[in-house]
Amino acid sequence: MGGNDFNYDYEVSFTPEALNSGDDKYNFGTTRIGMEEAPGISVFYRDEVENIFHTYSCFARGLDMMSATYHYLDLTPLGRHEEDLPYPMDWVRLRDQYTPVPVQASCCHS
Repeated sequence: MGGNDFNYDYEVSFTPEALNSGDDKYNFGTTRIGMEEAPGISVFYRDEVENIFHTYSCFARGLDMMSATYHYLDLTPLGRHEEDLPYPMDWVRLRDQYTPVPVQASCCHS
């Protein structure tokens, strides 16, 4: 987080205390999120006299256009396969957080 409150100010990060108290309003207060980190993108513009303007934000499914992975998953028979998950993208892990699965023989390599 860069040692600042930016993610908290734009309501995409939440302290454990905020989660416990129910004060975890994501997307400018439209949704409870229930986790410490949530996705969000903000765009800013700085003019010639150094004024900074917040010009755009998107959250949740609005971020889909930023991830080519979703475009590929949407082409597959099961799609994103999120129907039974408590939150969208609950299946996403950091690369070192996946549980290794033993390699199984394919139909043509037994």
